[in-house]
Amino acid sequence: MQESTIKNLQATMKLHGFYGGEVDGTWGNQSHAGFYAMAEAATHCQAHSDKDAVNDEDKPVESTGKYSLSEKSLNRLKGLHPDLVKIVERAIEITTIDFSVGEGLRSITRQKELYQQGATTTMNSRHLTGHAVDLIALDEDGKVSWDWKYYHPLAAVMKQAAKDVGVSIEWGGDWSKFKDGPHYQLPWSKYPK
Repeated sequence: MQESTIKNLQATMKLHGFYGGEVDGTWGNQSHAGFYAMAEAATHCQAHSDKDAVNDEDKPVESTGKYSLSEKSLNRLKGLHPDLVKIVERAIEITTIDFSVGEGLRSITRQKELYQQGATTTMNSRHLTGHAVDLIALDEDGKVSWDWKYYHPLAAVMKQAAKDVGVSIEWGGDWSKFKDGPHYQLPWSKYPK
C-alpha cells in the first residue's frame, strides 16, 4: 500500500476514534487493529441501517423537544447557508440522538491544515463557502462519540429534517470513498456557490 493511502486511512481511523497513533504512513500493529475495528463497526452499522432508515411518509415528524443546540453550536452555525441552518435547527427538534455542531464555516488556513493531516481529501470543501456542517454525535451520557451506531440514525434524522424543510442534503457517510459520518452538505448541483 502506498504511504499516501496509509496516511489517509490513518487520518480517517483517527477522526472516527479507531486509531490513536501518528498519521505517518507506516502500517504497524496499531494501524492494522484500527482498520479491522473500523471495518467491523461499518459492518455492524450496515446490518442495522434498514431499521434506522428515514421515515418514508410525507408528513413531518413530530418534535421530540428532547434536545436543543448549545450556545457554542449556535455560534458555529453562523456564516452557513440559511437552508443548511434550517435543516440543523429542524433536526435538533426531532432527533432522539443528541448532537453538537462541530464545525461550520471553515477558513482556507484550517482547510489546508486538515488537508495536510489527511483528514480531508480536497481543498475545495463545501465548508469554505458555508455549504457544509459537521455534526458530532453525543452518547447517552452527553459525551462525544465517534461510534457509527450514532451516526447512521443521526443521518436519518438530518435527511428527515431536510425533507421537512424542503431542502436537499448530502451525507458524507453515503460517499463511496472517504466516508465522513459527521459531514453534511448542500449539493453542488443545487447550490453551486
